[in-house]
Amino acid sequence: MDEVKSTVNTQETIPGNLPLNTTEVAPKPKKKMSRAERKKLRVITRLIEGEINGTKAAKMLGITTRQVRNLKRQVLEQGSEGVIHKNKYYKPYNAIDGEISEFIVKLYRKEYRGTNFSEFARIVQKEYNIEASRSTIYNFLRRARIRSPQRKKKKTKKTMVTTSAKDIKSSKEKN
Repeated sequence: MDEVKSTVNTQETIPGNLPLNTTEVAPKPKKKMSRAERKKLRVITRLIEGEINGTKAAKMLGITTRQVRNLKRQVLEQGSEGVIHKNKYYKPYNAIDGEISEFIVKLYRKEYRGTNFSEFARIVQKEYNIEASRSTIYNFLRRARIRSPQRKKKKTKKTMVTTSAKDIKSSKEKN
């Protein structure tokens, strides 16, 4: 972490090597923060400096005062990384690798074009042992701008029968 200069002459420090009651901005995080996280950091820094109170900070961020206290504690302990959600840079445990999704899309385009998505999902699960749900496979294919083929109804052209007065007379005369 970057070093923080303190304007307060105190020997007490808290975990994270930040001086207690510091009025300086916390060190920059290692990874880029979103706009909302930068706003949180700005507001919490103002709270730490004493410019605003906890209630006003809570209203500015749209969170409760308890959450503001927790954010303040995290910023004091961890620096500016305290406002970043801890799971932000982790991949979900049930996420499917991008290579598998590309393989599924290529497989559909080369060998199974014209097969509906539900049937294709069954084929992929059985023959290729890929444990992905039908909806996941559907999402991969839709992201690749592939549409499931729809059942084709044969269109019948409706003809309109027009009868004129002459036709009616001629049919009566024949009988």
